[in-house]
Amino acid sequence: FQPERGRRGAGPAVPRSAGMTVEARLAPRARLAQREADRATVPLFPTLWPHMLLGRARTVWPFPLQRAGARNVFLARYGIYEAARALGLSGREVLFPAFFHSVELDALVAAGVRPRFFPVRDRLRVDPADVAARIGPSTAAVYLIHYGGFAGSVDAISQLCQERGLKLIEDCAHALLSNHHDRPLGSFGDAAVFSLPKVVPVPNGGVVLMRHGWPDGFVSHRRPSRVAVGAHAGSSLLLNLQMRGIRGSRRVRDAAIRLGKAAFRGAGVDAMPTGTPVFERACLGLQISPISLRVLASQDFAGIVQRRRRNYRQLEDRLGDLVPPMLDRLAPGVSPLFYAFQVEERDVLLARLKARGVEIGEFWPDWHPGVPRHEFAEVDRLRQTALWLPCHQDLTAPAIDRLAEAVRDVVLEVAR
Repeated sequence: FQPERGRRGAGPAVPRSAGMTVEARLAPRARLAQREADRATVPLFPTLWPHMLLGRARTVWPFPLQRAGARNVFLARYGIYEAARALGLSGREVLFPAFFHSVELDALVAAGVRPRFFPVRDRLRVDPADVAARIGPSTAAVYLIHYGGFAGSVDAISQLCQERGLKLIEDCAHALLSNHHDRPLGSFGDAAVFSLPKVVPVPNGGVVLMRHGWPDGFVSHRRPSRVAVGAHAGSSLLLNLQMRGIRGSRRVRDAAIRLGKAAFRGAGVDAMPTGTPVFERACLGLQISPISLRVLASQDFAGIVQRRRRNYRQLEDRLGDLVPPMLDRLAPGVSPLFYAFQVEERDVLLARLKARGVEIGEFWPDWHPGVPRHEFAEVDRLRQTALWLPCHQDLTAPAIDRLAEAVRDVVLEVAR
């Protein structure tokens, strides 16, 4: 007979661990670890791991890094501006897709470009016939976006530009590390622009490539604020801990962000030049930061492509019957930035997922004021229904499973 623990007059209390196996004694700790793992964040973009600050090269540099004609800029948007100026497009017409984020167009307009829009069809298709129909006597160039890292009709559009004597600018903000028929995206046009923070965990950085070289006078010479760069890097490091479910990391990161914003406000400094979709003329001429260059040197680029493709396939396997991918099949060479899909009740789905603590990307729901409203019915639908899920290299197979399970549950719940 074992007396009741703590009962008056029942004799000495028996220690909780007495007679228990090692596994039983560790069970509460395991449950706590599982609860922490369940609360782990699934970030939309890759995070900074401490070892990356050592800057030890792990592989050869991929296209377009360290290629002739490539220059580093603070952010890709400033590369768009520099490319437009280098191509002599100021005051001239550029054909531009009607489905875009916002800052791409702002950069071109700041460079003096006159945009004329062409439609983007369902599944993010660009029909070369739509582009050809809009070429006029004042057209000087075509701007092509490679959505999600997938090639956007680049064969036909580049051929069209050659036949009509037009310049081609490839927007590869989503397409660093992606190939099309064994040829890197960004190598088809006269200029190409790449965004680094979307693919690797750098606090800032973009690359602008001029296929035929640069004219004189295009030099980035100023370093960005070390305080602002350090704040972004620190936030990414803390997000890495939060992603791994390390206890207390969420509270520490939230507190650090609040303190950082307060310090920036007190100093009268723009705290977030990297995290906002705004074209800031004051940032023209800024270089990529030394921290970003150090982090770049530590990347296993081949491994990044492999893990992104694996995660994309896993999402497609888990969700393809319910929310099939918007983009074409995952062809050889594609390094996907995300898994894009469409749902009818997008706002409801977003609200319910966020209530569960699940972050999900909105695929450009806002209309830019420079685009005629409702001229492009298929773009209207894209802005009302498109979402995306991360598939970046930080995410493990269990993390992808948890993400897919949450999306699947909520989609079925909304459909009922």
